[in-house]
Amino acid sequence: MKLSELAIEYVILKQSLGMRFRTEAVILNAFCRAMGNIDIAQVSPETVQRYLVGTGPITSFWHRKFEALSGFYRHAISRGHISFSPLPTTIPKRPPTFQPYIYSHDEYCRLVEMTHILGESQRRQVQPHTFHTLLLLLYGTGLRISEALSLTLTDVDLTDSLLTIRNTKFFKTRWVPIGPQLNKRLVVYAKVRRKLHRRARNDSTFFATSHGDPLLRSTVERIFRLLCERTSVCRKDGTRFQPRLHDIRHTFALNRLISWYREGADVQSLLPCLSTYLGHADVKATQRYLTMTPELLHEASLRFHRYAVEGGLS
Repeated sequence: MKLSELAIEYVILKQSLGMRFRTEAVILNAFCRAMGNIDIAQVSPETVQRYLVGTGPITSFWHRKFEALSGFYRHAISRGHISFSPLPTTIPKRPPTFQPYIYSHDEYCRLVEMTHILGESQRRQVQPHTFHTLLLLLYGTGLRISEALSLTLTDVDLTDSLLTIRNTKFFKTRWVPIGPQLNKRLVVYAKVRRKLHRRARNDSTFFATSHGDPLLRSTVERIFRLLCERTSVCRKDGTRFQPRLHDIRHTFALNRLISWYREGADVQSLLPCLSTYLGHADVKATQRYLTMTPELLHEASLRFHRYAVEGGLS
């Protein structure tokens, strides 16, 4: 059987079972292109190894590709298409855990203020106030960028200060309450949004281009990179990945934790609430967002000092 045909069959099977399987599908598609139009039995361990290694240093994505191919080959063997897997038996050590970039308050203010440059182009596709509002929403709610861009006018209830996030990463819908300051900003933007050239319906996306079209993630990524360059927001430690949009979500989670420490709250009992707010399946997923920073370490040390020396947490 052709490799590409079996890969398509496998992806369809997984998605029919309720799995999104998007990343795996992309990996398998790239794998099939790299192998060529051959039968699955013709795939050699050498070509698989070349695909996994690629052209650059080994990153965590090596393991992501390996996991996707492992599932595919288990499927192929169970269906009798091949008798053994050509995947390598020696697994390289995982690279150091990726550290998200945590934006300081000053850095994020500079990014938000720099959105004015979007009005300098005569062909502006995204208006400054649109990107300005999007950045404030991400910083104030910790939404995934995909969730923010999927919001419709109906999903944004500014009367009750409530966002409805539909069909998220784990096929769930959740409510996200927002604070009064952010709500005021969204009210201002919503009035302008409904006056765009193309008439907005209730199911129209909340964030749109100047012509009323949905705002695309690729466009947002490009503009955000431009803002980072203009404001000199970058890593200075030689780390491979520069500040990302998704790091705003990490920053939100960390800021919430620091605020709880300063308020004297019971952080451990509140972590499940943060998990629910962020749309995580469990607390373990949220804990991966909580990078230890000097500021967080300082607040945790103060908490321990009050407990050990002063005899209490209040």
